[in-house]
Order: sequence, then C-alpha cells, then structure tokens
Amino acid sequence: MFRRNINWYVVYSLIAIIITSVMFTACNNDPDDDGPSETDFTDLLSNQVNEVIIPSMETYQDKMSDFVTAVNGFASSVDEANLANLRSAYQAAYLAYQATAVHNYFATANQALVTTTNLFPIDLALLENLIETESYNFNTSAQERANGFPAIDYMLYGPQDVIAYFNEDSKRLAFLEALVSDMKSKSDVLVNQWNGNLKTNFVENGGTSLGSSISVQLNESLVYYEVHVRENKVGIPIGRLGPNDSPIPADPTKIEAYYQSLYDGNENFTMALLRASIEEMEDLYLGETSTGTDDQGYDDLLIAREQSSIDEDIKAQYIAIYNQISNRTSISGDDALYESVQALVTWYKSDLFPILNVQDADGANDGD
Repeated sequence: MFRRNINWYVVYSLIAIIITSVMFTACNNDPDDDGPSETDFTDLLSNQVNEVIIPSMETYQDKMSDFVTAVNGFASSVDEANLANLRSAYQAAYLAYQATAVHNYFATANQALVTTTNLFPIDLALLENLIETESYNFNTSAQERANGFPAIDYMLYGPQDVIAYFNEDSKRLAFLEALVSDMKSKSDVLVNQWNGNLKTNFVENGGTSLGSSISVQLNESLVYYEVHVRENKVGIPIGRLGPNDSPIPADPTKIEAYYQSLYDGNENFTMALLRASIEEMEDLYLGETSTGTDDQGYDDLLIAREQSSIDEDIKAQYIAIYNQISNRTSISGDDALYESVQALVTWYKSDLFPILNVQDADGANDGD
C-alpha cells in the first residue's frame, strides 16, 4: 500500500493561519467597533432618521404650531403688535421649513411638501382670485404658485398698509388662517409618518443599490439641492439655469421672500433662508445630531474607505459656500455664489457617489 508522508508541521501551521484569519475578521466586524462598516449601514441610517430627519420635522412642526397661535392672535385683533408677532412666527417657521424640505423623499415627497409650500415667485393675480372666489385648495397643483410661504410673504409684506389690507376684506384673513392651518396639518402628518413604520423601514432598507435608503436619501436630497437651492434660490435670479445650460435673462425679483426684501430694504432674510438649506445638507452629510454632535454620517463612510482627502474637500466646499453667503448682501451680482453652490454637486456626483457605489439616479451630466 502506498503511504503518504504527512508533514505535520505544515498542517499545524496552516491551521494556525486559518484560526488567526478568522479571529481577525471577527474583530474587524465587531458590532461594537466605533468605525462604520462597509456593508452594514444600520448605525448610519439610525442616526440619520433619529437625529437628522425626525428632529427637522419636529422643529418645523413646533414652529408651525407657534405660527398658528400667532395667526389666531392676529385674527382676534388686527393690530400692529399682533402683526409683529405674526411676522416673527412666520420667519421662524420659514427658516425651520428649509431643513425639512431637504429631506424631500419618502413621506415628505408623498405629502408634496415642497410643491405646496415653497414655489416662488407667486402668481399674484391667481392669489387674489383664489381669495376673492374662496375657491382655494392647498393640495392641488393648480394653486402651487399661490400657496405656502411665498403667498404669506406677499400678504404680510406686500401691501402698502398690511393692517388695512386685512381689515378691508375678511376673505384675506380667512385665506391666511386656512393656509397656515393646512401647513400645520401637513407638518403633523410628516412627524407621525417619520416616527411610524417608516423609521424602521428606513433603517432596515440597507445597501447602496437603487431604492435603498442611502441611495434615495443621497439622490433625492441632491435633486432638491440642484433644483430648489442651486437654481430656484440662486440661479434663476442671476440668470443661470443649470451649469451646462445657456444663460437665461436675470430677474432679481424671483428671489425667496421677495416682498419682505422690499419691505426691509435688504435681502438679509433671503440669505438666511439660503444658508439654512445649506446647513441641513451639511448636517445630513456629517450625520450631525440635533444636539450638535458629529455622529455617523457620509463623511465617516469616506474616511472608512481611506478617502479622507475627498471628505476634506467636501467639507471645505461647505465652508466656501458659507463664506460666499457671508460676503454678500444680495443673491444678485456676480456668479461666485452660484459657482460655489454648483461645485458641491460636482463633488457629490464625481466623488462621493462613486466611492460609496451609489448610482446617480437622475442621470444628469452636471457633475463635471
């Protein structure tokens, strides 16, 4: 019989190598490890929904509740003191809305929050017709250009004498009360839905393929940023509509909070609204919690993939945008603010998405 000569030293060595490899792998996948996993995104998604998304919804709900109270106070006595309170509550709610709108996916998109709350400029003739005929429906596309905060912006700042404007026609106050009540109801629905089954589904919908929570969150927040921040807030007023499109006629009247800017004689509040939207995009990227703690975010995924330089470039771009906002008093002017806002799109589409293996769902070639 043929006998094999077994080298037991080699066998023991191989076994030792295998055991060491298994132990090393187990340690690297320890769920208690502080670093993010490249395949398990539970911590990131939990932090996003619990500390970024839901707090923005709840803050907006709180500010809308204060807004309703202010409207009721104004309705009980249309005077200058109550008007001042009303304007203050309006501004606080409008600022809080900016963060909520960035999360324009799942429940937020289904509630059509953006299209029913902040499409500007308004159609003034349509607004006046809706008020006069009392035929308003705040959830129909036919009223999109006479709805939400832009309509309120006109009502609180557009008329030469706001007190007289409301006293002359009770239908105007009725419209304002109904509009703000509807906006508050929508904020309630959003908080309930994000705190319901959607929260669990969001966390469990892992991976980075199309339809995953990461893919949806990154893609839809960036689409919102491109359309409603880059273009609507900045590009259209200065005559830019997409980085690869031909210039369009500039129209500085097409800014956010236009009537307040006329009333105040400056665009400070317009600039504050822009900054608030950028800040929420950054909070989403960093995974920054409601208490200001830097927790699991997309920056951590880059760092885990040894892409710290890309992370630093993205963070530097946010700083560059803030500097542009701080160094100007108006949306109009040169293209520097627009180019700075656009550069973030480039970093996301050319670097962040590919590194995380997230497909650019809109397919637009505007990240180069």
